[in-house]
Amino acid sequence: MATENKTEKTSIAVIITAVATLLTALGGLIYALKSPSQNTLPAPNNPVHLSENTEKTYHGNVGKLEATFNLTFINNSTSVKGTYFYDKKQDQRYELSGTVINGDLHLNEYTKGILTANCVLKKYDGCFSGKMFNKDGRVFVMNLCE
Repeated sequence: MATENKTEKTSIAVIITAVATLLTALGGLIYALKSPSQNTLPAPNNPVHLSENTEKTYHGNVGKLEATFNLTFINNSTSVKGTYFYDKKQDQRYELSGTVINGDLHLNEYTKGILTANCVLKKYDGCFSGKMFNKDGRVFVMNLCE
């Protein structure tokens, strides 16, 4: 009689999530190290323009559920934060925070302040497409478009 090793499946999911989180952090570190020093002044012919953060609304899905995403791209950084909700369950909001690396999104999802998923999304023609890796081992296809 064959038995299923649930510990092995959980371990693989935990490893995938850990690797995704590590890659997000590593990408942000590499970007920060490549950025010009904060102590250098801009060249006189390149004036600094102060502008506000960029807020965007995206529509898409997580798995089979349609969702609306409100993201704020923090000016002069790689940081992004925001929220999303499922269109049929608008009373439950999920917090998002992460980084933009080469135009791709690396997000952490928080449910009531607890980290519940990591999302890795590639940019394609105004849309982001990728996967959500839940902490409980489930994986969902994820798409966001303006």
